[in-house]
Amino acid sequence: MLEIQIAGAGAGKTHELAQTIIKHINTINDHKVIFALTYTNSATEKIYSEILKSLGYIPNNVVIETVHSFLLNKIIYPFSFYILGDKYNNCSTISLKDEKNSYKGQKIKRLKLKNIIHSEKIYNISKQIIDENNRKHSNKEKKAKVRFILDLLQAKIAKIFIDEVQDLDSDGLETFNIIAKKCSDVYMIGDPKQAIKYSNALIDFIRKVESETYVILHPINNVTRRVPSEILAISNRFCYPNQKQNSINQNKGILKYLESTHPQFIKIIHEYIKKHIVCIDKKQGRYSTSKHIKVTFPDFIEEKIKAYPSKLDKNLLVKAAHIDFLEEIQQSNIEKAIQDLQAKYSFRLKEAEYAEFSSQFSKNPKNIFNISSIDSIKGLDSDSCVIILSLNIYNYLIQNNLPQKNKFNKVWKQVYVALTRAKQELIIVIDHELLEKENIDAMKIELEKLGFVPY
Repeated sequence: MLEIQIAGAGAGKTHELAQTIIKHINTINDHKVIFALTYTNSATEKIYSEILKSLGYIPNNVVIETVHSFLLNKIIYPFSFYILGDKYNNCSTISLKDEKNSYKGQKIKRLKLKNIIHSEKIYNISKQIIDENNRKHSNKEKKAKVRFILDLLQAKIAKIFIDEVQDLDSDGLETFNIIAKKCSDVYMIGDPKQAIKYSNALIDFIRKVESETYVILHPINNVTRRVPSEILAISNRFCYPNQKQNSINQNKGILKYLESTHPQFIKIIHEYIKKHIVCIDKKQGRYSTSKHIKVTFPDFIEEKIKAYPSKLDKNLLVKAAHIDFLEEIQQSNIEKAIQDLQAKYSFRLKEAEYAEFSSQFSKNPKNIFNISSIDSIKGLDSDSCVIILSLNIYNYLIQNNLPQKNKFNKVWKQVYVALTRAKQELIIVIDHELLEKENIDAMKIELEKLGFVPY
């Protein structure tokens, strides 16, 4: 049996999944295992936490892991050689982004020669292994091998619960469809409105299987506990017709736009970065989506800081100084930041040292803000969410002359995700540097039509 539950942003999908798992635990009377799967390690921790809060412990017959971990350890590593003749004993997550398809293929082949599978191939290889209708299983003997594997999986698995199922591609969805049809029950919960990487995979999959007798399509959960009504009025414009949400959040919500010409702009953004979600569709201008701003202390700076008398561990002292230094750059300028660093740790740079240290900032624009990409904030929430406006996001936000083909594509769903992170306050940033060729006054008028007011 395959159960599918669609639930929108803020509906409490992880909590609901955990409660469903808990109800199912006592029905398992044999050696079989319940698997709770999701897309990322942080999401598995949420499921772990929800079950732990309810039961006070994690039952022995419950395994919580990522989808990739499950497919690697239960299907690919043990059975790929037996079924496909390809042996894998490790997995690589090396980035193939922006690589041409021919180069991607070459890298994947080189990894395969070392018995390493690339993470991008996990769904496809898993499907090949357990799909007896795959063209590689062309005779009775090969099909019998596949059925043997399915029997082994059936003997081990009581039920599979999958959170954030919209993050699976068509091969991943079909893999679990085969398991549901041939082996063990599968329960899927997710939100196709948040399917950024594989925009149409979940919707297409549901259309394909919804009429099958082994499939139960639960009523859509369109209630949101997180998104306030004023923000919901905007995010609902990005929902499928039957998936518009109703808010039970007591807050109406706050809608503001903040211009980079605001006298306290840098300080305001810096404060939001420290406490809330600040995001952009892709790095540009003074906004970086890297995990770390690439400004380091030279060895001679570190040595001078370590020489400062302090009870702190010397390495911790340097780390603290570095954090303070980066904050100072964002709030003032490099000259003042270096001056304050010298004063705080009682040292004086020689002219050559000063020149060497300050020169690295010519490659790093002033006031670089280290923020999140929209893709990375899915599953997160905060009292406030700040969206740095790019022209592309703006056109989608106001739905300005968008062709029909752009509906529900990747950018459309990025906008929905960004709009639904805030529990109280949604702020749109109009950075004049990013939008220097645009009519800012006209953009503000359009935002005000949606309910945004000046910061």
